Order: sequence, then C-alpha cells, then structure tokens
Amino acid sequence: MAILDKDGGTPFILFRKDRVRCLRTDTLLGELRLDPKSPTRRVVATCCNTPMFLDFTKGHWLSLYEECMPHGNRKPSYKKNSGIFAWRLLLAWVAMPFKTPKIDYVKGQIEGYNG
Repeated sequence: MAILDKDGGTPFILFRKDRVRCLRTDTLLGELRLDPKSPTRRVVATCCNTPMFLDFTKGHWLSLYEECMPHGNRKPSYKKNSGIFAWRLLLAWVAMPFKTPKIDYVKGQIEGYNG
C-alpha cells in the first residue's frame, strides 16, 4: 500500500480519539517512539509494518493515514479559520468532557525504536 502521495506527502484524516476503535487483531498493533518518554508515537500493524495512525498521547485527535481508511469514511475538511471548524472543535471538546481520551489497545513495541 502506498502511503505517500505523488508529491511525497502523507495525507492524514483527523478523528476524535473517542470515535476510533480497533475492530480486530489489536494484539498486532505496535508503537514506535523516538524516545520512551515521547508523547508522540506512530502505531503500525506488526504483521506487515503497515502504518495505522499517529498519536499525540496528550491530545484529543488521532492522525489516521488516509490510504488506510475506506473511501466512505473520509469526511469533508473545513477551512482552518472558518467559524464552522471552530464551533465543531468546541463541541467535540465538550463531548469528551474536556478530557483526553486514551488509546489503550496498542500493546506492543517495535524493537530498536524505543530507547
């Protein structure tokens, strides 16, 4: 699966953490961190090294690789300075009781990347 687009970029889709679930074989998910204490991690399927998502563990959002998403799940984007985006961001924060959801189903670590 090609993750990079024709310009060499990596398109992502942002989802609220409380709206993302692992439907099967979560035991095959592993994380890569530049430093064991780093709040950011890349989660991959350890069976085939397919990147699944990027997680800033202190944040409310996951960055899912667009190419890994079914085409029907792709949502329209909003202009970053639009009032609609700001309103939806506030509503999402309220819906998550002002807490940071945890993605606790990633159990594995990839050797050689974690300190």
